[in-house]
Amino acid sequence: HGSMEVQDEALKQPNLSRVLSHRTLATKSKVDAAREKFKQVTQNLIDEANISLQYFESHYEKFTTSLQASPVEKKKEIGQREEWIEEMNLQMERVQSTLGHLIKGPAHKAKTKIEEKKEKVEKKKSGARKLLTRLLFGWVMIFGFLAIINSGHIYVCALVAFLQILTFRELANVRYKQFKARYVPMFRTIQWGWFFTAMFYVYSDGLQGFFKGLSPEYARSIAPFHDFMSFSLYAAMFCITVVSFKKGFYKYQMKQLAWTFITVFMIVFQMKFAIENIKAGMFWFLLPCSLVICNDCMAYFCGKAFGKKLIKYPFMRLSPNKTWEGFIGAYLFTCIFAFVYPLVLVKSKWLICSFAELEKDPTAISCSVDKVFLPELYDIPSALVGFVGAEQVRMLPVQMHSVLLGMFASLVAPFGGFFASAIKRAYDIKDFDALIPGHGGIMDRMDCQFIMAMCTGVHYTTFIHPKVACRC
Repeated sequence: HGSMEVQDEALKQPNLSRVLSHRTLATKSKVDAAREKFKQVTQNLIDEANISLQYFESHYEKFTTSLQASPVEKKKEIGQREEWIEEMNLQMERVQSTLGHLIKGPAHKAKTKIEEKKEKVEKKKSGARKLLTRLLFGWVMIFGFLAIINSGHIYVCALVAFLQILTFRELANVRYKQFKARYVPMFRTIQWGWFFTAMFYVYSDGLQGFFKGLSPEYARSIAPFHDFMSFSLYAAMFCITVVSFKKGFYKYQMKQLAWTFITVFMIVFQMKFAIENIKAGMFWFLLPCSLVICNDCMAYFCGKAFGKKLIKYPFMRLSPNKTWEGFIGAYLFTCIFAFVYPLVLVKSKWLICSFAELEKDPTAISCSVDKVFLPELYDIPSALVGFVGAEQVRMLPVQMHSVLLGMFASLVAPFGGFFASAIKRAYDIKDFDALIPGHGGIMDRMDCQFIMAMCTGVHYTTFIHPKVACRC
């Protein structure tokens, strides 16, 4: 649609490439004239766009009015309606064609470049803010963690239990569907019931050593009934779960039950070793936590500095932001840190003494130091004597154990983070929670700590103080 006068006027407009040719570019009046003509053509384009919109709306009104007519009139106007639709489609094609030509022009490309530059600047600013927030709250968590460790073993156990509760809450919320849960009786109660049943079994067994120090009589009276009470809770939860099954929701309830058992295993039973590590000495709790933190930090900074510059092949599809450079760099720095860090920790007898020793002497003055913390001489392999410059080296045995744990923290523990990434991708979430600014939820920070605590406990009972074989 459009009058022939407007089309003729548009055709009469001189070619701007001729007006702005190299021969007349130096003449300001020519440039000003071209500017005015460009504004006039643009205004004509806007007018034509408005006319097209009015034309389309008028045809739309006629079309809808025709549909509301009587059946007889509808049949008569079938041809007319098809003609209106054809004209509307034709006008739409003309408008889209004009828009397509404008989008391909230099003005739109320039606008796109400007917007891309703004996005890059905003992304850099946002990244800097996120990094500062991450560092700030990271230091807050570290100092808070050290303050709780300084408070004593009972407070550290309470911290571990509190973090387990928060982590279970985050994982339970991942699969929570409110519209289904409200039709399932005691949905939340059953989930938390299984969690606290497992917590009771693990903690009441693991904390018997602490209870002996606080109240020996109470510990002796309750210890024989530990298994019975745990089994009673299990049997009660088993019956309650079966009774809660509701027709039409069996599959949903089974999936939720399976998810609950998986999270209980990850959060509760892996962290059972954390209690044993604390009882063995705060050293064996602080060391693995520090190794995971070191590995996480070094992976981040090495990835930012060298990521995808040396090795182009993707590292892990579950975590596209992870790089080979970050993984390898974190491994090297964590092993170095693992070798040096025990030298700092062993300076405090309170850290290396077991809880049983500290019960006798809270000052740790009379604490008997384990041989793993005493320096020994080690022979250097003949092939490395020339490189080292000595045939023997004096160091602590615990340094070698720490390096082995550091290797595990670098090579295996990160798979806890990959598993957490798989959960987030499966349920389309960025973080498990927003509890810690710049870090996400507790699970986002604890994903590697679970298996690391378990590894440390197994390593301690296998290579440091092996369990006595059962005389059956």
